[in-house]
Amino acid sequence: MGGTLRSAGKTDAAFALLLRLCAEAAPHGPPSRAVTAAVDAAGSVQDWEHFLRLVGRHRVYGLVHAVLQRAPGRVPATVREAVGRKAGAQARHNLAMAAATIRLQHLLEQAGIEAVFFKGAALGQRAYGSLAVKHGKDIDFLVSPDVLGPLFELLLREGYEPVYPRPPLTPAKIDALRAFQMEAVLVDPRRGVQLEPHWRLTENRRLLPLGPLLAAAGKWESLAGVPLRVFHPDDQFAYLCVHGARSGWFRLKWLADLHALLAGAPEAELLRLYRHARARGAGPSAVLAFGLCRDLFGLPLPPSIVTAADTRLQRAMRGLCRAILDDADPQFSPRRVVVLPMLHALAFGSGHVTAELMRWTVNCQDALDVPLPRRLYFLYPVLRLPLFLGRRLRRKGSAG
Repeated sequence: MGGTLRSAGKTDAAFALLLRLCAEAAPHGPPSRAVTAAVDAAGSVQDWEHFLRLVGRHRVYGLVHAVLQRAPGRVPATVREAVGRKAGAQARHNLAMAAATIRLQHLLEQAGIEAVFFKGAALGQRAYGSLAVKHGKDIDFLVSPDVLGPLFELLLREGYEPVYPRPPLTPAKIDALRAFQMEAVLVDPRRGVQLEPHWRLTENRRLLPLGPLLAAAGKWESLAGVPLRVFHPDDQFAYLCVHGARSGWFRLKWLADLHALLAGAPEAELLRLYRHARARGAGPSAVLAFGLCRDLFGLPLPPSIVTAADTRLQRAMRGLCRAILDDADPQFSPRRVVVLPMLHALAFGSGHVTAELMRWTVNCQDALDVPLPRRLYFLYPVLRLPLFLGRRLRRKGSAG
């Protein structure tokens, strides 16, 4: 099993230290004495403001704070205090989100709407044994696309306001969401809670078919003693790998959460998870995640996974992910939005490439702005360019 730490996109001392701290945050990761050694190994960090910016950029205040509390090493007290303040605010937010998750599950169950919660507070509890460590912004949950109408009615009655799509949530808009989108965003301004209901898990319809995941879902986790319906832990692993790949792994927090679940696991367990991901149709995503955990956090891998990770295509995808870590605006980086998804689809085969190309032919915003009957949905690819130009002209006119 090989697991030496390799260079990552940004090789300055501050980023090297951040990688070591994220690796150390895993409950079964390296021993605590590794932190001080990591500072020495990373070199002398001169720009601590840069380090703090990196911690914020990758949303790992809780992880860094948890490790530095145990072994502060040579990190200045002012830096530790700044991280601690942010981590404290994050912990309080996480507790509020956990309470909101429990309340939401009860609300949905009363309405007869089945939901599966993923990521969020339950993942933080499982990965770190604490609600305080993992960064969380919203509550993600999966429902059947058939219940979107009743779901939105319920949430609006509860005081949630739609952010995407913009109100009103008409039947035509809901049809467009069901056909061309995978999630919506709603907020409760009174409680400061943001929800992201999903009815698919990825934009590419060929990835992670929902049937097997929903069949295996159950109350596998609990928050404050309340059982929470989530994906089976093995399916959670497969989903996290796909989500990370589709997001370009542009924040270390996603990879650190996955590493926290994997660190210390025996070779047989890593192989079992890999085989399960392959059975769920997520094999290439799992290989990419394993390879990045090895390269960035030093996770030891079984030889068979090493072989799969060291193919030319996998190396190219990891190189893109490490470059995306450096992007100033990663959410709109062409290599994250276009290049990596195409390589990722190529790793699955020609059918996935076709599906990836097809999803670019329709912009859901077009269907929201210009609702058409379902029988005319085939016109949206033809209308995409004129509608795009129309939006540009309207924005230019309003700016002038």
